[in-house]
Amino acid sequence: MQDRAPMTARAEDAGRLARFDAAVRALIAWLAATRWRAASALILLCLALYLPGFVDMPVTDRDEGRFVQATTQMLETGDFIDIRFQDEPRYQKPVGIYWLQSISASVFGDLDQREIWTYRVPSLLGAIVAVLALWWAARPLFGREVALIAAALLAAVVTMNLEARIAKSDGALIAAIALMQGALMRIYLVRQPLSQAVGLAALFWISLAVGILIKGPIAPAVAAVTIVALIFFGGARDWLRRLHAPWGIPLLLTVTLPWFIAIGVISEGQFYALSLGKDFGAKLQSGQETHWGPPGYYFILFWWTFWPAALVATGGAAIWLWRNRTLRRAAFLLAWIIPYWLVIEAVPTKLPHYALPIYPAVALAAAWVLHTQTAHGIVPIRTYKQAALLWLVIGVLQVAVFAGALWLFETPPSLLAVLLAAVFAVTAPLTALAMRRRAFHAGLALALISAITAYAGIIGEVLPRLTPLWNSERIAELRTMLKPCYGGPAALAGYSEPSAVFHLGTETPLLAGEGAGRWLGEQGGRLAFVTQDEHAEFERGLAQSGAKVSGPIACFTGFNMNGGDVLRFRLYGSGEPTESCPIPEEYRCAQRPDPRWVRLLK
Repeated sequence: MQDRAPMTARAEDAGRLARFDAAVRALIAWLAATRWRAASALILLCLALYLPGFVDMPVTDRDEGRFVQATTQMLETGDFIDIRFQDEPRYQKPVGIYWLQSISASVFGDLDQREIWTYRVPSLLGAIVAVLALWWAARPLFGREVALIAAALLAAVVTMNLEARIAKSDGALIAAIALMQGALMRIYLVRQPLSQAVGLAALFWISLAVGILIKGPIAPAVAAVTIVALIFFGGARDWLRRLHAPWGIPLLLTVTLPWFIAIGVISEGQFYALSLGKDFGAKLQSGQETHWGPPGYYFILFWWTFWPAALVATGGAAIWLWRNRTLRRAAFLLAWIIPYWLVIEAVPTKLPHYALPIYPAVALAAAWVLHTQTAHGIVPIRTYKQAALLWLVIGVLQVAVFAGALWLFETPPSLLAVLLAAVFAVTAPLTALAMRRRAFHAGLALALISAITAYAGIIGEVLPRLTPLWNSERIAELRTMLKPCYGGPAALAGYSEPSAVFHLGTETPLLAGEGAGRWLGEQGGRLAFVTQDEHAEFERGLAQSGAKVSGPIACFTGFNMNGGDVLRFRLYGSGEPTESCPIPEEYRCAQRPDPRWVRLLK
């Protein structure tokens, strides 16, 4: 009798899990049955995933800070051809993302307020469009339910969630690539008369053009390696005529050439020397800006960058897809994934988001196998048992790292963060359990809930509260606080992150210590933020100027995420303040013990 009780409990648990799995399958079928239900569900899922932290997370360095500051300067000057960061040309990428951010910031924001979320809207919309594009492209080819599952998996992956919240090019780029490859997939797989493929061909060429304007060679590289692989390994080639290249290429050039000609003339060819030679060429030769990784880098990181969908993608999908490569649908997905993956593994410069252009295909392959093949036992259950354990470890590690960050930076968690962590502590193990017991659709639903709670807790609640990480935000806060007392400009000495320029204004001087001291003494009402490393030189410059200086007015200690070291800031003002400006306790230059994270870094 004692042995039968645990067996009965296990049977009851298995029964509940089976009923939940059946309910999820029924819900997926109901949502997928009509276009508007499926699209609405995907949009709501994207908003639940992407909105936490979208407004509250401060400007990140360095890419986001550079993009938004260059966009701001376009709006300030009215010059939408040239791209500049302060007085320096910023010719690493084409102009497309700056145009999109300019429109967004003009529509949703006030240029003087510098609200970062208004610059992030193109990335948010780009991620949503990419998810909908994958669903649209896969629906007639793989079935309604597979298309819905694939789009949901893509929406949830870590890389998509990061790029949807950051005002740089990759969030918008993935939308262009998903539309381009979706059109190409339909052209390749659907045998139809040339006249009926005109719309798809136009979408392919226009999306390719937009991708070029956003990030140069990436979209053409994805399209080229896919087409070449299909030509050599994809069987019949009659589909190539449905691309309508005789008018598609001129359409592509009509969209892209005007700006490329204009920037070539304005920059006297410097744009091409810097973007193709110094930026793109350097990435092909060595690990640019220390972003180096060995071959296999993206394979190793896949468990994190594609989490939580990695649970499905690695549970046998890759093996099944390769074994069935003679199927035209499998051939297209492999042509999209493998050649580009091999290219980025071979390039010395590596960053996690470089693999994003192939993730729609990976998500579609995973959904296809999950929904149609596992039900028939084609994929061995042991692969999902192994994958479920590793998936759970990665998920728990993500949460543990940021829980550790709260402890390290002595930041109490919010009540919402605690509640979200509690939900995650329940759903994550249940996800792994469901996959181990072949309740795959239940596992999918639980994985999505785990992802929503993890991202909302980490990005929405924890990251914005880690004050020592956001030095530029604190500089901007002090500048605003002291505006009535010191109405002149502010300079930075020893700290030159783009986010600080974005907050303080385009004309913000970025100086060495001695130069900052002389600059401060030239005119009353100025402020200078000086790091400890530049302080001795700063005082020498002050002595040379002979001017009266107040300070240090305020002090704070921050962590440099790009350098991994401690930054100690002191704030000085020139001349007498025009009125009294009280300084909060946290910014006063009182002698106090170093915080925990500083002591640990020493």
